[in-house]
Amino acid sequence: MLWRKCFCTLLVLFTLPVATHAQEALLPGPTAFVLIARLHALPGQAEQVIALSGAVDKKVEAGEPGMLLHTFDRDPGDSQGFIWTEVYENSEALIFHLNNADLGAYLAAVSPLLDEFTVELYGAVSEDAVAALRATGTPTTHYPNVLGYVRDLTP
Repeated sequence: MLWRKCFCTLLVLFTLPVATHAQEALLPGPTAFVLIARLHALPGQAEQVIALSGAVDKKVEAGEPGMLLHTFDRDPGDSQGFIWTEVYENSEALIFHLNNADLGAYLAAVSPLLDEFTVELYGAVSEDAVAALRATGTPTTHYPNVLGYVRDLTP
């Protein structure tokens, strides 16, 4: 009887669906991903960059529900260096962000205060979203997803 119980347990275990999503690439477009924007202020301009960034942060929070995380952090090794960390719900949320007039005004105001501005995309981002970002003229590197998962946090 013991062997039958063990066999049945193994049979059940091997017939359960296996979560292979952690071993496969995510589909581009419908999943969350990360954007890192690196900024470096010209000498004496860091406080103005912070002020402009704080203002646009509030506008993005109010007007972009697809922006799941939006933080502005100082480089611990360089007081003139800053990093935007952004998590988007999906590729459409990035395209929406790029078309946000508040973002355009921010970039027009902050760009003259910077000597560096680059963007890195991490994850399964659609080709359309990557192209839209590159069309802005911002130096962009996309690190395509090879494997992983996005946890579903819906209740």
